[in-house]
Amino acid sequence: MLVSCRPWALRFLKIRPRSVAELKEKLEKKGFEAKDIDQTIGWLQSTKLLDDRAFTKSWIQYRLARPFGFRRIVLELKDQGIDPAIIEEEIDAVKVQDDQHQTALELAKRRWQRLTGIEPQKKKKRIFDFLSRRGFGPDVIFKVLKQL
Repeated sequence: MLVSCRPWALRFLKIRPRSVAELKEKLEKKGFEAKDIDQTIGWLQSTKLLDDRAFTKSWIQYRLARPFGFRRIVLELKDQGIDPAIIEEEIDAVKVQDDQHQTALELAKRRWQRLTGIEPQKKKKRIFDFLSRRGFGPDVIFKVLKQL
């Protein structure tokens, strides 16, 4: 079964990068045996085709470009089975470079301009909800709302 497990794993990785847990789940759904999956994942990790740390770095960069807040990015990575220690290390490394406040402020200003004809209190509530869904923390959101 190992012979047919590797091509499936490579197909899944060809579509987009995946975490170890995510790939394991995909292969289990295809009906492959656990030992074959473990061997395939070991082979992929030894050839550097599967690496949770590299996946985490690329996921963080991709989501920050959208832009999303750190809270949402952390939740997404946890859902994909990434080790919390790896998530924390990579998020801390990026926090030094990324200014969440400035990003949230730019998003809020754009949203504020679109919300015409609505009383200011409702606008602020909608912007709070919008930024919260994007993964920004309440402390950042309140600072942004004070500036609007």
